[in-house]
Amino acid sequence: MICCMPFGMYAGVQELDPAEVLADTLYAQADYTVPTYTQFLVAKKAAVASATQANLQALVDAVAGLQVKQMPYNMVATINGDPKSRMGFCWFTNEGITDGVVQILPMANATEADFDAAQDMIVLQANTETTKLLRYAGKCTYIRNASGLGAGVRYKYVSHKALAEGLLPGTAYSWRVGYPGYWSDIAQFRTEDEEQGEFSFLIMSDSHIMNKTYVDEARRCALAAVNTVPDAKFCCFPGDFVEDGDANNCEWEWERWFEESFKPVILKMPIVPTDGNHDDSPNINYTYHFNTDNFFNMNVTDKPQFEGITYSFVYGDVLFLVFSMQDFWRESYDQLYRSWSVYLSDHVGTWFRQQCHDNPDTHFRVSLAHFNLFSGSDHSTDEDPPLFRTCMLPIFKECEIDVALQGHDHTYEVIGPVDPDNLTPIMEAISDREIVEGGTNKNMTGYKNGTYCTDDGTFYFIGATCGHKRYYPHTRQRMENEYTDDLSKLFDDKHHNVPNYFDLFTGMFGQPEAPTFTKITVKEDCLEFNSYTADDDEGNVTLINTMRIVRNREHTVTDLHEGVVTPKAVKEGEKFLRDGQLYILRDGRIFNSLGQETTK
Repeated sequence: MICCMPFGMYAGVQELDPAEVLADTLYAQADYTVPTYTQFLVAKKAAVASATQANLQALVDAVAGLQVKQMPYNMVATINGDPKSRMGFCWFTNEGITDGVVQILPMANATEADFDAAQDMIVLQANTETTKLLRYAGKCTYIRNASGLGAGVRYKYVSHKALAEGLLPGTAYSWRVGYPGYWSDIAQFRTEDEEQGEFSFLIMSDSHIMNKTYVDEARRCALAAVNTVPDAKFCCFPGDFVEDGDANNCEWEWERWFEESFKPVILKMPIVPTDGNHDDSPNINYTYHFNTDNFFNMNVTDKPQFEGITYSFVYGDVLFLVFSMQDFWRESYDQLYRSWSVYLSDHVGTWFRQQCHDNPDTHFRVSLAHFNLFSGSDHSTDEDPPLFRTCMLPIFKECEIDVALQGHDHTYEVIGPVDPDNLTPIMEAISDREIVEGGTNKNMTGYKNGTYCTDDGTFYFIGATCGHKRYYPHTRQRMENEYTDDLSKLFDDKHHNVPNYFDLFTGMFGQPEAPTFTKITVKEDCLEFNSYTADDDEGNVTLINTMRIVRNREHTVTDLHEGVVTPKAVKEGEKFLRDGQLYILRDGRIFNSLGQETTK
């Protein structure tokens, strides 16, 4: 037992009395923040089980790392509205700790002394909300075993949110949260320039935090990303932050995403998040943790589960459309054949058109969502993609979406540009691809790099995973075997309805076998993608793929289709969309936009 071993025999531990360290009454849980006390429990249990030098030192470090209960944690800045002048902030404290402000200083890399001496500091009072009673360990067997906490342990927290407005364009800011005596780490962000030129941002996805390996690999990726792209303006993260959703989910997994895995990114730039299916929980952990624009939620009749999962912003020459398909079933949808969804076609579709209509002059339109319209690995035969394609492809076509950034499939996949009418690749839009070895899990197609023009279709991209959970590319033969046009077979999780599916994979298509991130640089003539694997804990990387996305034509003005409803809800005299075309029902007959009667 550890209590029988003199601490003085190891350097760095001689100041601790082992009996005191192990006494439950000395370190009371109520006195410390939830994250640091759990880390102490993990170290203590490991040291009791095996009094190795490493375990004893880890216990010393955990004791030194204990933070009093007033300290803030899980801090993050998020894009919320105009990036030139606004920024959202969110953080947690233990239950009952409701004091807290955001301090923002117009200075890069400010220190505590800079904050203490500042005369031009912005101070924002936070709005607070006490969370539901959240399961802490829940379904996560790793933290239950490591800490000794049971599955039923629950905590309440205080979620603090503040929105900064009136910030100066093109300005580097430092920020921290808390209140006197209890301040967080100091983080950074930079507002968009008044006339924004070339800039870069990051995309990483699907960390699936569930145990130490997943925590460590996501942190490796985050560290490599900020070291490689120190000037990135923000980081897009399209969902699956954690592994264990549903009602028995694990708040510890969320905590580790903020406090450890993505801390290197959070301290350097804002996050652009949306939810994934593994984040889905009636405990609304997602809503408590982020502070993004909630305009969409406030203007739909049937509210999505989480706040701030569908929102837009313009940065430079790009309109970003961040959206969630998670709530496709709300209001009504075709459960049998997945052929329509009021929520997606009406609410999300109307929102897409409005954003494109209001921002007609941006050169690129980029969407960000967790779920896939097209994918080539284990999610390609899920029952939901046919619905997503049916609902979203007409919207993507009409709104002329250039790039769809996707998550969910955990494989590196370059798809299209895809003709939305016949689901074929637009081969004349592709040039400069490099031919490499194909037919392997590393790269099934035998292509990499390349230039892709989005004048006539959308380019789809999945950047593998920033964590440890990996899927592998399907072969051409497997995709052909999985194809069906029989609706009775389509929703059995074994089939898809995309003919010649493999042909859609027009670039690199494989499993990098390492945490992966992508730097996207917005240039005057293209979007440049550079994808990297994070190779070790020192921040070393390997460049695995480079692509250019170009658009030669300007976008057309988007029609808002005022008064349009879905086909299933159509009434006499109302307009409706079907397969991206506009129709109207008159006297029980259907007419197209040219006034021609049709039986379609």
